[in-house]
Amino acid sequence: MTAPGADGASQGTGYFASTLTTVLTLAGVAIGLGNVWRFPYMMGAYGGSAFLLLFLLFMALIAVPALMAELSLARTHRGATIRVMTLSFGRFGRVLGYGLVAGVAIAASYYTLIVGNVFYSAGFAVLQGFTDINLERYSSGLVAPLTQYVIALIVMWSAIFVISRGLKSGIERVSNVFVPFFFLVCIYLVWFTLSQPGAIAASAEFLKPDFSQIGMTEVFAALGQCFFSVGLGAAYVMVYGKYLQDETRIGPIARMTALSDLGASFFASLFIVPSVLLLSLPLDSGPHLLFDTLPRLFSLMDGARLSSSLFLVALSLIAFLSVIGSFNVVTVSLEEEPYGQRLGRNRLLLIIGIAESIMLIPPTLRPDIIGPLDLLFGSGTPVVGGLFAVLAVGWRIRRTDAWRQLFSTAEPDAPSRAVYQWIRWAIPAALGAILLGTVISALTA
Repeated sequence: MTAPGADGASQGTGYFASTLTTVLTLAGVAIGLGNVWRFPYMMGAYGGSAFLLLFLLFMALIAVPALMAELSLARTHRGATIRVMTLSFGRFGRVLGYGLVAGVAIAASYYTLIVGNVFYSAGFAVLQGFTDINLERYSSGLVAPLTQYVIALIVMWSAIFVISRGLKSGIERVSNVFVPFFFLVCIYLVWFTLSQPGAIAASAEFLKPDFSQIGMTEVFAALGQCFFSVGLGAAYVMVYGKYLQDETRIGPIARMTALSDLGASFFASLFIVPSVLLLSLPLDSGPHLLFDTLPRLFSLMDGARLSSSLFLVALSLIAFLSVIGSFNVVTVSLEEEPYGQRLGRNRLLLIIGIAESIMLIPPTLRPDIIGPLDLLFGSGTPVVGGLFAVLAVGWRIRRTDAWRQLFSTAEPDAPSRAVYQWIRWAIPAALGAILLGTVISALTA
C-alpha cells in the first residue's frame, strides 16, 4: 500500500514497509534497559522458571491483547497520543493525552541520562576494558556530572536527528540494523556463558522452578513486569500504531513483538544470572546491576573483554531505540496539534531538543531524584495510559470497527469475540490491579 508522504519525513505520515520492519521497530522501542536490569533479578528472586512461566502466561493473557488494543486504537484514528485520546474521550481525553505526553517527556530526560551512561560504559569497555585496576577510574567517570550531561546531549540530539529523517529513512533504518545485531550478540553471550566451567549447572539451578516462592506478591510482580516490559501505556506503541497499513493483521504483529521482548529478557537472564551466581556477586535490580555488578563481573571473567564490549555496545544501541521512541511520542503527538503544524517538524524538534536539554540538568545534578521520577512517570503514568487505551477500544469505538481493526473482519469467529470481551473486561481489571499495587507500593515505600 502506498500513500502520500510515505517516507514520513515531513509530517510523520506514511506506513511501515513490511511486517518485518513493523516488528523490528516495535521490538526496538519495547526492548529497553528494564529487560536487562529488572527481569534477570526478578527471575532470580521470584522462583526461577516458575516466575518465567507466570510471565509467559501474562504475556499471552495480558500483554498481547493490550498490544492489539493500543495498535488498533491508533490505526482507527490515524493519530498519536493527544489526538487519539481526544477523539476517544473528548475534552477529558485531551487533558489526559497532554498528561501522557508530558509524562513521556519527563521520563525521556532521566532515561536519556541513563542511556548516556550505558554508552559511556560501552566506550570504556571497548577502549580500556574492565579490570581490577581501572574499575575505580570507570566509576569516577560515571559519576562526573559534566561527562554525563555531554554524553546524554549527544544521545538525545542523535535521536532527534533520526526522527527528523522520518519513518523509513530514519526510525525503520536504524531499527532494522540495531535489533538483529542485539539478538545476535545475545546468542553469542549465552554461548560464551554456558561454555564457562560450572555455568550449565548454575543455569539449571537458576531455571529450576520453585513454586513454593510463588505467592500474590510474585504474581503481581510478574504481571507488572509483563506490562512494563513491552512498553505499553506510555504511548510508545500507540504512536507506531498510526503507521500500520490497513491490510496489516494486528494479532500476529502483537504476538511477534511480545515474543521478541520475551526473547531479549530471557537471553539477558541466561547470560547475566549464571555468571553472577558463579562468581558469587550480588544480583541487584536496577542501575546497580548495570553499572556496578556487571563491570565487576567482567573484571573477574576470563576472556570477557570481547564479551563485555559486544554486550554494552549492543545494549547501548537497543536502548537508543527506546530514546528514539520517547522523543517520537512527544514529536508526533505535538506535530498533530495546530501549532505543531504551523511550526513544522524541524522547528518543533529544535524546540523539543532545547527543552529536553534543560530538563536533563536536574537528574544530572541530583541522581537521587531519578527513583521517585521513575516511580511516577516510568511506572504510574503508563498504567493509566494503558488502562484508558483499552477502555477506548472496548467501550468508545463501535464494535464492528473494533473487530475490523483487531481481527481484520466485521464478523469474527467465536474465539475472536472471546478475545474482544477479554479486552473489554479482563484487561482493564488487570491494569487496575497493577495501578492499585503501584499506588500501595509508593505509599508504603
